[in-house]
Amino acid sequence: MTEEEKNKEGTDPQELTVDALDGGTIENYERLMKEFGIKPFAPLVQKLPADKRHFLMTRGVIFGHTGMEQVIDAIVNNKKFAVMTGIKPSNSYHIGSLTTAVEVVHFQKLGGKVYFCLADFETYVVNRIPFSEAEKIAIDNVADLLALGLDEKNAYIYKQSAEPMVKHYGLIFSSHVTMNELRGVYGLKTRLGYYNAAMVQIADILLPQILEGPMPTVTPVGADQAPHARLTRDIAKRGIFKQKFNLPSFTYHKLIAGIDGSDKMSKRNPLSFFYLHDDMKDITYKLKNAFTGGKDTAAEQRKLGGNPDICRIFDLYKFMFEPDDKALKEREERCRSGELLCGTCKKELIEKVKEFREKHLELKTSYMDKAKEIVTSLETPDI
Repeated sequence: MTEEEKNKEGTDPQELTVDALDGGTIENYERLMKEFGIKPFAPLVQKLPADKRHFLMTRGVIFGHTGMEQVIDAIVNNKKFAVMTGIKPSNSYHIGSLTTAVEVVHFQKLGGKVYFCLADFETYVVNRIPFSEAEKIAIDNVADLLALGLDEKNAYIYKQSAEPMVKHYGLIFSSHVTMNELRGVYGLKTRLGYYNAAMVQIADILLPQILEGPMPTVTPVGADQAPHARLTRDIAKRGIFKQKFNLPSFTYHKLIAGIDGSDKMSKRNPLSFFYLHDDMKDITYKLKNAFTGGKDTAAEQRKLGGNPDICRIFDLYKFMFEPDDKALKEREERCRSGELLCGTCKKELIEKVKEFREKHLELKTSYMDKAKEIVTSLETPDI
């Protein structure tokens, strides 16, 4: 029996389950919100001044939240808050994983101090990547962040393996969680390290308050992380320590589907995604062959229109490459009316990707020395 089969064994096929450690796909966002008590994010967006609203917020990519009222209040009233996130340094950022990074940079610009975790402990547990190799990948990850606009002067960047408090708190948390709880959130795992990594992740999310005391904190996550977020909030209110925590807040963004028509972007399926450092010829090939909501012929599409709701090209505009809401709406209307054909839409996207890619890679190159300085200054276990 494979590990995937073991994870599914004994579960109710009608029960909504999301593997919060390895990720998953979401087919019914309304059901997810009901199951995990996620509130719509749109009403909170209206409380932010127009110049503080990111397009990911205004167009519903960030669709839900838990406990974000306190963070919005901090933003509006210039109060202290933190934004916590991280990356498993197992590979470069790809076009589907940039959403969280972009959101984190925006929250920093709104006044939040960033806590950024280089999850090399999890990388070893899940991917068996040695700490020394993870360090090299982490340099690349941090350079991407700096190129996207992260201000390292208002950020605490750390390695899980070198931050004693997350390991300490993670161990303590593990003694207050039952195996049934762990299996319910993460599935039945064959190695205890998976569960240990999850407990350390919870300590990561609470680290801003562990180090600086109670304050509003937000962790942007994909929709597949809803079970993990709920467990984190449950642990934070159990009174395990004398220290009190503000319940951590979460924003949830939709998961961008694979550009080839698959359910999600996956490293196991190279046609479903691309890295910004990929050769532009390869990116162009993937975009030209992307799944769209178009009709079989141009004549039929002019008559009946396209369907941007299922179009992977439109998704890329929506998630990354068209920051102007008005322009995106016009593109959608032209698609539905049949005025805009898929070939033209793909051609225009390729140009936008090319422009974004060239600018990003130029900035990233200029930040590589700084990224290396940041990451190599942190201790690395000799394992």
